[in-house]
Amino acid sequence: MAERNHFSGTRLARRAFLITTATTLALATFANPVDAKKDKKSKTEPTPTVPITLGSMYSVVDQIGARTMWERGITGAGVNVAVIDTGVAPVDALSGPDKVIALVDLSAEAEIEEATYLDTYGHGTHMAGIIAGRTPGADPTTAEDHPEWFMGVAPDASLISVKVGDNSGAVDVSQVIAGVDWVIEHADELDIRVLNLSFGSDSLHSYLTDPMTYAVERAWKAGIVVVVAAGNDGLGEARLAVPANDPYMISVGGLEAASNSAFVIPDWATNGNMVRNPDIGAPGTSIESLRSPGSRADLEHPTARVGDDLFLGSGSSQAAAVTSGAAALLLQEQPSLTPDQVKAKLKRGADAGAVPFASEIYRGEGLLRVDVASSAPTFLATQLHPAALGTGSLHGSRGSASMTVLGITLEGEVTVLGNDWLGSSWTGSRWTGSRWTGSRWTDAEWMGSRWTGASWTGSRWTGSRWTGADWAGSRWTGAEWNEASWSGSRWTGSRWTGSSWSGSRWTGSSWSSAGWS
Repeated sequence: MAERNHFSGTRLARRAFLITTATTLALATFANPVDAKKDKKSKTEPTPTVPITLGSMYSVVDQIGARTMWERGITGAGVNVAVIDTGVAPVDALSGPDKVIALVDLSAEAEIEEATYLDTYGHGTHMAGIIAGRTPGADPTTAEDHPEWFMGVAPDASLISVKVGDNSGAVDVSQVIAGVDWVIEHADELDIRVLNLSFGSDSLHSYLTDPMTYAVERAWKAGIVVVVAAGNDGLGEARLAVPANDPYMISVGGLEAASNSAFVIPDWATNGNMVRNPDIGAPGTSIESLRSPGSRADLEHPTARVGDDLFLGSGSSQAAAVTSGAAALLLQEQPSLTPDQVKAKLKRGADAGAVPFASEIYRGEGLLRVDVASSAPTFLATQLHPAALGTGSLHGSRGSASMTVLGITLEGEVTVLGNDWLGSSWTGSRWTGSRWTGSRWTDAEWMGSRWTGASWTGSRWTGSRWTGADWAGSRWTGAEWNEASWSGSRWTGSRWTGSSWSGSRWTGSSWSSAGWS
């Protein structure tokens, strides 16, 4: 089992994506081809210029059959994937034409000019790379001969980044719900087909009443394939994270590769209970994806760097991102597929034999195999589960995780903006697109609702603010902000006055858990 290091600090998520060190990885080189290459013995193998690990994206695309899709010309072209996370960094593999086509910032850093839209934590960039990263000029059809290239699962897909987490990974469920709502309201405009949500809470609500599951079900029923992380709470938990507990979603558990064709269940994986299990498993251990230089994860875990551009991470977050890329491949090949049909094909194409001796409560239907899913049938795909109502409390949806701002913990039926949460306004016909008009959302100005359709253009993305190795400007020093990002006029909600929240809704003093899976 690969050693891993959890993030530390009082404001970091208990379910933060896991970091592994470069020294713990098993190597699978071309000099000793692994099982997935056995049918290609007649082909001259390239001499690797970099070590090929089982967690490299070069290996991952073979493990799940994505390279077979690339060889047929299916690379995710024309499919747009929304990523609700901690933002993205303008690194080379995310800077190509039509790669990041829209950005929105709903995080605590939205009004900090040096940080708006950018991934100051490191999680969102890692997910974006797994889904659709691509070395500039690299050709997926010849990538097998170029292990030095970086390629996500769907290298020609486009991304919409919805930033909700700050440089500590801290995020409130009301921000995530707002992000889902934003994606729904802009889905037609931006042609969003897939939503990756590598997030989870330990809410005790039923999926029928949790506000978060209601939000993601709205996205699913709006025609968006929603892929969610099953969780990292460890074996024996017997309860998937929220919203992975919603039976409509594609819930993905993380697997650990023993070879390119055999996998085991890592000890951090959350298991189901036969009522709700992960739908499928996907590679999620020691995954090499894009590094966000100067981000908190990058600065606190320098041993997780792989060369100058990549970074190691483990968790169901990574497994969900792999699956979102696979969904994009299926939708390019068969654009008329519904979310239910995509889910049915992925489950029917999964390989249970690749995870021997593991129950379906751990691995779902088995290892994701997108090449097999491509030809899997779609009959009887329509799901008929009872619909979520979203009538549960917002505070209950947070589970044991409450966001702390300036030493004060957000509690009760109040959003991150300090506005009262009225469950009835989030259910039925009252939850409508009219709430996203200009910069207003649910009758309060959302500090980060501005967004841009221009990908990496303008002063926020080029020039002096991004130096390639660190953040420019006086506010960013090491891994901390030296100016409070939540102070004074940066908040525009009606309940924010001066430097404190009005009323008694904020209590406590610590960030205890939550979030990124």
